[in-house]
Amino acid sequence: MTKKSAVITGAGQGTGRAIALRFAAAGVHCLLLGRTKSKLQSVADEIAELGGEASVHTLDVTDDAAVAEFGSALGEQTVDMLVNCAGDWLIALMDDTSNQQLDHILRVNLRAPYIVTRTLLPSLRRSDNASIINIGSLVTAISAPTVSAYTAAKVGLKGMTASLAAELKPERIRVVMISPGPADTPMREAASPGIDKSILVRPETIADMVLAVVSLPRGITTSDFVLYSMAWE
Repeated sequence: MTKKSAVITGAGQGTGRAIALRFAAAGVHCLLLGRTKSKLQSVADEIAELGGEASVHTLDVTDDAAVAEFGSALGEQTVDMLVNCAGDWLIALMDDTSNQQLDHILRVNLRAPYIVTRTLLPSLRRSDNASIINIGSLVTAISAPTVSAYTAAKVGLKGMTASLAAELKPERIRVVMISPGPADTPMREAASPGIDKSILVRPETIADMVLAVVSLPRGITTSDFVLYSMAWE
């Protein structure tokens, strides 16, 4: 039986790392994408200690040329799962958000998943049970102040996910967005230093949900859903 493979963006830390470790423990070969080679290599070493397999691919998902090169390097390789997990956060009033900041947030959280997904579609189409998982945010379900740029990006990602799910339905390729509430990740700590971790979702919990979705039988999917701590208000 051919080993399943998964491309995971933002795999060097936080939720991406947790997903990679969970996949590897389930016997999936993980292709780790991210900007920092040392972080990716650390995750690859953890996977090796688990007896799993991983390869490191250092690139910025907002770099179209780098993404295209990665796609070309895959050649005829099959990709069974793509997890678009790379992202960035911005907490700022609209009055205080520069055009450059807005462009960055949209580019990382919306444009990059679009380009990465489009690039890998040929490889995903070779799978007998392909999944595209986009990591969203609770802001797609609730309205919160000071995150207008981030919300615009994630709501856009939600719309893209739904449209692509309909587009790929005839090919039985599932496309699902999982939208966690505040998670216990380095990105959250940087955005909200000292936050009470009891209200956060553990990255491993998100990873368990991702694995559950991609493990569904061919032709079976689920609606996009949110995942959050009941201690969060």
